[in-house]
Amino acid sequence: MMDRIVILLTILIGGGISLALLMGKGSFLIAGYNTASEKEKRKYNEKKLCRTTGTYLALITVLVLGAEIMGENIPDWYLALTTGGVFIGLIPTLLYANLGCRIKPGEEILLEESPEKELKRKKARKTGTIITILITGAALVFSAVLLFTGNVEVVIQNDQLEIQGSYWSDYELPLSEIQAVTYREDFETGSKRMGVNSLQLNEGTFQNKEFGEYTIYSYVRCKDFVVMETTDGVLVINGKTPEETRTLYEKILAASGLE
Repeated sequence: MMDRIVILLTILIGGGISLALLMGKGSFLIAGYNTASEKEKRKYNEKKLCRTTGTYLALITVLVLGAEIMGENIPDWYLALTTGGVFIGLIPTLLYANLGCRIKPGEEILLEESPEKELKRKKARKTGTIITILITGAALVFSAVLLFTGNVEVVIQNDQLEIQGSYWSDYELPLSEIQAVTYREDFETGSKRMGVNSLQLNEGTFQNKEFGEYTIYSYVRCKDFVVMETTDGVLVINGKTPEETRTLYEKILAASGLE
């Protein structure tokens, strides 16, 4: 469910800002330009600058959206493409924004403005500030939700283990594919390769020295784990407390016939 929300937010925020910039609007969103003096702003073609920035942002939005849709199945070449698009694409964008979007000598816009235009410009800046605050606030709230909330539910039914993680793809494993189950109080989670690593949950593909890459769905505060060796690799889970984790271990052990 959460992965769909993230995709939707990417489309709404990234796509919405990109569209506004591509239409030549929203110059207040461009870092550096939005804090420049009026005299300095007159040296640039504002609509061209907006469209240049919007093109770059649209490219990044599409690449990030693709990565979110692929989830755990994202190939290495796409990760390299996304990284290249972000960093390599930034260089020509900055060069063109600073050089190609400048107004040629003799075409400078006059600084004098009528009271009506000045009032309109002030209203636009005020509206832009409000929109920026709203977007920033929404991003902060969303980040807080990801950091401090979420649950992992483990269900054993129909001869398979089903795991539902709040902010990552669900996981299903036939019980017949479980080769070994151990209860661990000394397990090192290692580092995240792909997934969620918040103050509440660890979900997705992680990597440690013991197993290399493995799959985990766990609560961060609980230091007890159920480690399963399967035909598809290593799967690690736990409950909110050691007691819940122990109960989960005993249920999986009995259901898999490995007692």
